[in-house]
Amino acid sequence: MELTFGVIGLLFLFADIRTFASTFQQTFFGAPTTQQALMATAVFLTSFLGLIVAWRLGPRRALGASAAVFVAATFLLTASRNNWTDLALSVVALAGGFWWLAFFHTSRTPDGLSPLARAFPLALAADLALRATFRTEAVVDLPWAVAIGIVVVGSLVFAAAGLIVIGVPRQWMTPGPRGLVGLLVIPCLILVAETGATNGAQAAIAAGLGLGPEPVRATQIGSLVLGLGIAAGALVLMRYPARGLAAAIAVAAGAALLWLHLPYASLAGGTILAGGVAAASVALLGAPLRAATSPRAVVAVLSFGWLLFVGTAFGFYAFWANLPAVLAATALVVLGAAAAPTAMRLGPLIAIATAVVAIGGPLAAFIATPVTAEPEPARVTFRLMTYNIHQGYDAGQIPSLDVLADTIARESPDVICLQEVVRGWMIDDQQDALSFLAERLNMRYAFLPNIGDLYGNAILSRFPMDDVRRVHYALEPGIKHQPRGVLIAKTGEVTIACTHLDELSDGTFVRQEQVRTIIRAAGDTTPLIVAGDLNATPGDIEVRLLGEFGLDDLGAAAGDTTTGEEPPKRIDYIWGRGVVGAQAHTLAVEDAKKASDHRALIVNITRQK
Repeated sequence: MELTFGVIGLLFLFADIRTFASTFQQTFFGAPTTQQALMATAVFLTSFLGLIVAWRLGPRRALGASAAVFVAATFLLTASRNNWTDLALSVVALAGGFWWLAFFHTSRTPDGLSPLARAFPLALAADLALRATFRTEAVVDLPWAVAIGIVVVGSLVFAAAGLIVIGVPRQWMTPGPRGLVGLLVIPCLILVAETGATNGAQAAIAAGLGLGPEPVRATQIGSLVLGLGIAAGALVLMRYPARGLAAAIAVAAGAALLWLHLPYASLAGGTILAGGVAAASVALLGAPLRAATSPRAVVAVLSFGWLLFVGTAFGFYAFWANLPAVLAATALVVLGAAAAPTAMRLGPLIAIATAVVAIGGPLAAFIATPVTAEPEPARVTFRLMTYNIHQGYDAGQIPSLDVLADTIARESPDVICLQEVVRGWMIDDQQDALSFLAERLNMRYAFLPNIGDLYGNAILSRFPMDDVRRVHYALEPGIKHQPRGVLIAKTGEVTIACTHLDELSDGTFVRQEQVRTIIRAAGDTTPLIVAGDLNATPGDIEVRLLGEFGLDDLGAAAGDTTTGEEPPKRIDYIWGRGVVGAQAHTLAVEDAKKASDHRALIVNITRQK
């Protein structure tokens, strides 16, 4: 029962971390970086309140109370579909999860063994399998009835296991100094998993897959490769005890190969990293425990570990996929694992179960992925859509991948230009919006990563795609301007340029230079279409530059494209030359709000002879 209690609790904790990160990002995007950092840090400081809970309640009641708060908040978070409510509940769920993790490790039976060391690899495998099964959609973001059903079952099993666990005498126990060092870096281990070791899209793109033009399956391949790594790590631990130094070497070598972005070699790096993370979790959590008078050391060390987590995670995501922040977290894990004492083996049943889950889930998802239809012959007339999908969230900041897919499908576009495409960030619930939409729409895609490897623009098409170019705009000084670019591809015998210009209200000069970059890249190409979110209104200089370049405003008749502006604005465009546009239109505002914070712009395009 302790293993079940640990695995489900860790799965809830992983999910709550993502939900908090995504709701926090969606709610406070655009706020001063320092203010965001202070607010996020304040949330993770709630871990220290576990000292008061433990002092007041003792080993059994502290574990039971923290588990109750944890599971209740997680269930309510799943049931909620309101951004502010989600944010508040995720804070409560995280606090309860922090306390539960510390107390479950330190509130022990007299045998002094922590089940977390055995539960962690299985939880990593189950988390990877769940995300592969649901096409990277988080369980809490699935259709309401499905999400509630899954979480109700998980909560009931968690509660039943918890009642059995706290039904036996328990006492406070603590590891020695080397074991405490291991606990300190456990939160960083979670970040290393989120950004690489269990992130299928990252492993695939680092190896050169998932950029296109190609059909769907890159993320599924990445997840399968990572599952093989976790399985290998678990099976090795069935035969040999967890040695921290070996795990540290695997994590360091795997991370280096992954982040070097080497064709195919980075896939191998992901495998090694995943196996190293699985082994490191056992080494870091498997140190012997001895009797203690209080859980102060464990709670305090884990709390400082959560501050390291929020610092490195914030340093990565707030500073536009700042790789040194993840490498810093990786280095802490390597140092912690190298210092860890030799720990236990995994029992055969646990090791085999971990391997089966780690491989079985991604393999089943890979096999079940439908084969993308062969490209259709180019037609003289086709339907083009440009759509800022708001990272897969609706206007109320609630995940909306299913609604997005249905919304796009109803318009039956032949070519789609997408902006704000996320492919596996923790701050976006780890969802791969491009893979999800391409599979649902049965279309091939090309992708331009602008921020790190997992955020950018994409073109989906029913026609053959070639001559793909990825042009990055000049980086602006400071961090307030996002890295951006233009994705150019020839499809349907028309060259399409998909872009998303700088969003700052005082960024007109930046946007003008970005448009000039498009003009230089396009040259005298014809027929040509430039489509995307220009973050500027029709009278602005940056928009007029496209007209001066000889392009026609094909979507002018559609009108405004925003959903939350008062008054509404027109900032999404389709410009072209050598083509004629007809029947330009957008979505009704109320329908559009259910899918994104923009309205899709759709135009029927006819090539001129």
